[in-house]
Amino acid sequence: MKIDSTGKPLGTTLSRTDSRSTGKAASASTDTGTSQSDSVDVNTFTSRLQALSNSLSTQPVVDEAKVAEIRQAIAEGRFTIRPDAIADQLVRNVKDMLSKN
Repeated sequence: MKIDSTGKPLGTTLSRTDSRSTGKAASASTDTGTSQSDSVDVNTFTSRLQALSNSLSTQPVVDEAKVAEIRQAIAEGRFTIRPDAIADQLVRNVKDMLSKN
């Protein structure tokens, strides 16, 4: 870096990494103030996010019929908790979510 007589830097130059070694071009700034930067295409991500948002907005938050059924079973004393069934369903749901990505 060059420094003028007042001690202030004259201009900064960032070194550019070899794009072949990283697979990406690095940003570089020159003495003239122009810069080159990487770009990111977010269209694919945005499309997937919008599709997911649309899908979720059409789904009911709560299955009212199922809630009523469980509420009735609890009131009648015939509701039983089966930890193995709960665990199996949780694992199945996670596998389904991961396979969709």
